[in-house]
Amino acid sequence: MRFADLQNRVIELVESKENEEALRVMEEAKEKFPHKRDRLGHWRANIYVMEGKNEEGVGELKEVLKHGLWWNPEILTSDPELTPLQAHPEFKSIVSQCREIFENTKASAHAELTIQGHSEADTVIFPLHWKGSNAKDFAEQWSDENLVTKYLMGFPQSSQLFSYQCYAWDDVAVAYNDVRKTYCEFTQRVDISDKKQILAGASQGGSIATQMSLSNDMEEFNFFIAIAPAFDIHSLKEILHNQLNPEARGCIITGDQDPFYESILEASQLFEDYQIPCKLIVNEGIGHEWPNEFPNVLEEAVRFVTKQ
Repeated sequence: MRFADLQNRVIELVESKENEEALRVMEEAKEKFPHKRDRLGHWRANIYVMEGKNEEGVGELKEVLKHGLWWNPEILTSDPELTPLQAHPEFKSIVSQCREIFENTKASAHAELTIQGHSEADTVIFPLHWKGSNAKDFAEQWSDENLVTKYLMGFPQSSQLFSYQCYAWDDVAVAYNDVRKTYCEFTQRVDISDKKQILAGASQGGSIATQMSLSNDMEEFNFFIAIAPAFDIHSLKEILHNQLNPEARGCIITGDQDPFYESILEASQLFEDYQIPCKLIVNEGIGHEWPNEFPNVLEEAVRFVTKQ
């Protein structure tokens, strides 16, 4: 079971009011996913606090720190489900420890690259991870055998630390620089001559990929695929008005229950107004999450953007 599958299972159990089973499943998962103890401990703390068991909730958070993992302190202080802990002395201590670790770790964060796929493939995909993810975890979502045998993929990891082993693309200028730097490393490590190249991404990464392709910030990437993109409409309008790449061509993959769906529809209309070919693939009943039947959906997207 992948961690994403475990997460979906936990959500189903909590929505079904099966809290004890959810707690059991997550406790067992700590050994299988030790590098995800921060997520598991946070979720277990949420359940305990929801049940009025504040001491158990604090205990879960302390255990995470004991194992060397931590959070961006804002994740804890902004979580409404942890509000009952805000005045708890030990919770305040946990937040303080996390703040110190976060600031110290942030200084050494740097862009990295993960490569997977078929080196002889005729199509290269360069996907940017979600906010709050990393290159290794994101590559796992693209690790289906149908994909790794058909495409060569390079996964850049942002230098902008978000939390423990989690990164973001918040500063757009830094994000652009990270993508350029890791792409340069990618071209030095693998031969991509005569290959079709697609810049892709999910959520915030999908937004950055789209902006870079539209602005022709990297001439290698005219094509983009945005998965559940969290578009910044104002930035898109500025790019379309001031520096539009006439060769841009893209595809958006999303769900009609995604909280960003209305902005995606607005972006699609903008692309049509500016005569940018852009296919919209909508998964009915899906929120801000990974698409169903992803290999098939990606194949459809690749065919469109590469004009196959």
